[in-house]
Amino acid sequence: MKRFILPLVLVVLSLLMMLGSEASRISRASWLGRTVLFPFSNSLLLIKANSSLKSEVASLRVKLADNTLRNLELANKLKEYQSSSAIDFEVSGQTFEIAEVIGYSGQFHQRNLMVNKGLGSGIRMESPVVSGAGIVGKVISVSDTYSLILPLNNPLFQIPVMDQSTSVQGILQSDLTGAISMNMIKLGSQISPGDTIVTSNLSTLFPKGYPVGTIERIKESSDNLFISADISPFTQVENLEHVFILNSKGKR
Repeated sequence: MKRFILPLVLVVLSLLMMLGSEASRISRASWLGRTVLFPFSNSLLLIKANSSLKSEVASLRVKLADNTLRNLELANKLKEYQSSSAIDFEVSGQTFEIAEVIGYSGQFHQRNLMVNKGLGSGIRMESPVVSGAGIVGKVISVSDTYSLILPLNNPLFQIPVMDQSTSVQGILQSDLTGAISMNMIKLGSQISPGDTIVTSNLSTLFPKGYPVGTIERIKESSDNLFISADISPFTQVENLEHVFILNSKGKR
């Protein structure tokens, strides 16, 4: 029954509009427009306006998202640009590729760094890697678009190092907890807490003199033939955003 009410009302209104003189019909039409039909027409206008507003809001949200992504991209480029001039030690004769750390491979201190540069950027296996403060590690795996870096706090990483002031030699190593030490130091060597440790002239990976860290304390080995030194590294691997992959062949 309810479905016949609206058609019935419309028929009645139509009949009313047809009765009487032209002036009376105009008067009735004006009255209906101001009373009965006004809320209906106004609702249609509001629906149209709301639809237009929703489309505009959706468009503005898309533009906002695009601008946010663009700003993030520019901020990352700015960081990369600032990093390129942030190496605090001499690297003359060495060219490098700046790479962003994008992930990790492995667990805890044994995990390797994943960076966003690979074969397409000229990265090669066994390339040395540094940060602005000191050495980081070496490249151990390369694909077209990314590389894996073995960091200095991984137990598999070791290189010859030396005391910067006395040239006392030793081997840089890390244990399973990520603690770094300089081992195989000859007993009686002139080496003290606070000394700076750098890469050795015996290293085939890094050029001589690249900073590694400072000595925290000296420990004697159980065989009384060597001593070791706990090292506080200049580079905090877990905080890195960008690294420098050295290219000794000077391709870039």
